[in-house]
Amino acid sequence: MARKEVTVTCPHEGADKGKRFIITRMSAVDADRWGRHCLQAAAASGGDIPGVVQGGGIAAVAAAGIGIFAAMDPERMDVLIDRLMQCIEMQPDPGNPTMRLNWSIAQTQIEEIPTIGWLQSEAFKLHVDFFKGAGRLFSLISLMLGTEESAPVPVSET
Repeated sequence: MARKEVTVTCPHEGADKGKRFIITRMSAVDADRWGRHCLQAAAASGGDIPGVVQGGGIAAVAAAGIGIFAAMDPERMDVLIDRLMQCIEMQPDPGNPTMRLNWSIAQTQIEEIPTIGWLQSEAFKLHVDFFKGAGRLFSLISLMLGTEESAPVPVSET
């Protein structure tokens, strides 16, 4: 089974408007490793990541959001963002969808700085958005478990 891909079109005014990019989700193993490395880098930089357990993998990165990169020293942040961006290809000719430029070539075709941030955000979302729904489920379960623990124990009538 192929990993999930999304095609995004740059919405920003300027030289990159309308350029198409394909983002392919990392394998589960690579995404988990990447997530753990993100958490470790943020923690090692002294970043405060409320509610996130170090070593939690990509689910914990999803909980922290893309702002997790602000908690890292610049060198480690660059390495981790570069790894994320390897998932991006450019589709220079929509009429020929099989023609794709890998990230090392595609990045030379980007002319506007906001496009880079937008692509980082789109790639991040592809890798963590499926945890948002699960996160709500886990929160509900935690709430239910917490409520059950604090509920009075029923007295049996025997």
